[in-house]
Amino acid sequence: MEEFNNNFNQEENFVSEEETSQTEDFFDSINDDSKIEESFANPINYSAVKPIDDYKPMSKGLKIFAIIMAAMIVLSASCVTGYFFGKNSNNISNSKDIEMSLAAKPKETDELTPAQIYNTVNKSIVGIYIYNIEGKASQASGVVYSKDGYIVTNDHIYSEISSPKFKVYTSDGKEYSATYVAGDKISDLAVLKIKEGKFSPAIFGNSKELIYGERVVAIGRPNDATADSSITSGIISAVHRRVQTTSSYSASLIQTDSAINPGSSGGALVNMYGQVVGITSSKLAGVEYDAIGYAIPTVTVKRIVEELIKDGKVVSRAKLGISYTAINSVTAELNGLDYTGLSVASVTEDSDLFGKLNAGDVITHVNGIEITNDNFILDIIENSKAGDKISITVVSKNGRATDYDVVLKANIGESSYTTEKIPDTSSEESSSSNGGTFDFPFGE
Repeated sequence: MEEFNNNFNQEENFVSEEETSQTEDFFDSINDDSKIEESFANPINYSAVKPIDDYKPMSKGLKIFAIIMAAMIVLSASCVTGYFFGKNSNNISNSKDIEMSLAAKPKETDELTPAQIYNTVNKSIVGIYIYNIEGKASQASGVVYSKDGYIVTNDHIYSEISSPKFKVYTSDGKEYSATYVAGDKISDLAVLKIKEGKFSPAIFGNSKELIYGERVVAIGRPNDATADSSITSGIISAVHRRVQTTSSYSASLIQTDSAINPGSSGGALVNMYGQVVGITSSKLAGVEYDAIGYAIPTVTVKRIVEELIKDGKVVSRAKLGISYTAINSVTAELNGLDYTGLSVASVTEDSDLFGKLNAGDVITHVNGIEITNDNFILDIIENSKAGDKISITVVSKNGRATDYDVVLKANIGESSYTTEKIPDTSSEESSSSNGGTFDFPFGE
């Protein structure tokens, strides 16, 4: 054991004599202030340290590759950013284009002459040639709605032409192909679109500001869509004439004595400040009628056209969902009735009144106001939107009065545009030969 301990001390001693001596010198130096100062006064000389030189510089080819890759990344990022920015910008631009503002009638500006109006508005009037591969054709007018090529016209212009195609002729003599966007029978409005080019949209005025007897002009292309526009003058005969536009619906239109002839459909009715206040649509025909034409008011045009462009159909228009015959004071007296109103003929299944009213029931009040003529309730519904509520009072056959709160439904309608073959009715008498007189019952 003693031998083992000696070997351990000699061979495996962890602290050698030299190390012990160095340790003693270190502790001695701690007590020597001059040596401490000397150690701090002589810091390490980093300049004497040899730099690491075991790397190789980047090759020229690798540098070029890195530069190309960086450029591609920047270019890709720019393209993506530009795409989404451009896409959003286009959406904003289109949204602005289709949201038409109705200009107020100038209060202090002198009226323009018909010649001045023509020179101002004519650049916004177009001729429209409608045709198909079967050889059927017709002509109409249109008004430039937006600078990017939306054209507003009438829905009935292609009612007898299946799968119609459209050529549009502008005031500068140019010809464009146009596509169908959407149409609506009830309002008799339609929208076409020219894909390329910049155009001069009309200034649309507020038709609510029209007054009886106010002077107006009509501008359109009654004879030839490719020819220059013509202008006729007249006055506002009525600002709110209820006219039947389809077999079961009526609309509030502007009546004028300005000449509106075949081919003028879709043209402009313009006030004396150069503002389009209506889209010409029809006239009463027949030897017993003289100079009675109609135009769709711009308050209707704005609402319908914006929805046709955005949604492809009218989505907010309201309806009560009944057909009826109006009972005025004379009718009531002749039939021994004590009230006026709307005599219900039928109720549609999608109406909020379905299952509640029966044929022969009479709606006597709406929103607490007595119905003396049907224009009153039609105006209320026309100025409402689908989903709005109205209250009505109904007198049944047994004389009992009941109040109902009614939710108005969407009156979406449809267009005359079709891709199906339309039977040839050219030999038949025109359906408008009766002068557009009303048929009963009406619907709403």
